[in-house]
Amino acid sequence: MFILCMYVICNRFQRWYDEFLYWVPEDYQNISELRLPYNNIWLPDTTLYNSLVMKDDETRRLLNAKLTTDRRRRASLIELLYPTIYKFSCLLDLRFFPFDVQVCTMTFSSWTYDQKGIDYFPYSDKIGTSNYLENEGWYILKTNVTRNEVKYSCCPNKYTLLQLTLYLRRKPLFYLVNLIIPTSIITLIAIVGFFTTSSASGVREEKVSLGITTLLSMSILMLMVSDQMPTTSTFIPLIGQFLIFSIVPSGNYYLLIFFTSPLNSKPRFQSL
Repeated sequence: MFILCMYVICNRFQRWYDEFLYWVPEDYQNISELRLPYNNIWLPDTTLYNSLVMKDDETRRLLNAKLTTDRRRRASLIELLYPTIYKFSCLLDLRFFPFDVQVCTMTFSSWTYDQKGIDYFPYSDKIGTSNYLENEGWYILKTNVTRNEVKYSCCPNKYTLLQLTLYLRRKPLFYLVNLIIPTSIITLIAIVGFFTTSSASGVREEKVSLGITTLLSMSILMLMVSDQMPTTSTFIPLIGQFLIFSIVPSGNYYLLIFFTSPLNSKPRFQSL
């Protein structure tokens, strides 16, 4: 597995009720809605658990909050929308690189309050992508939002977690043009070289020369693959297996030709 650092630029929307900010509109010239600076009201400490940034001030820009009085609840509905940048870790499975599909999850919850203090509910079962800007390296296949209740050993009560999951598929065009297609052509040349005939004199220098050139080309492609891929020691990716299975048989075959060439070039003695 490989851990990827991801950046997500988005607008975060939160809604909650505050009983201490309730007012009766008739007592204030029938005003039922107003805006207040964020630092004049209480804010929930909603935290991204797998964030790579410790200070929220570096990643978000809080703006004014909208307050709407609610007679039925005898509380004020507070709505806060602000831009933010999330930097978080994502565990990648590169087994089928570059045709891989990755699942990245952002986990949100309160750092201070358990479920009795703050209970979270998703506004929708999907992440809003109406203003999504196309990424050069990934497609978004789908998204979902789930609510989970987790009991930690440190605390008597449960915590409510909101998990936002992104299903991403890598765009393979770059790797197809620069790695897979050249590798396939070189492998085809190596296979054709297996069936080429020797020269009329029986010497196989042409085959040896073709084999060395092919192996050098494959070695260069291996270096290109290693530069483009994240390093992992857990398994060999699909494209790495393809290159290895192409190099090993070709290398063994051309080594056999190299060592048997002197035998074929020896003069044959004929009886007079």
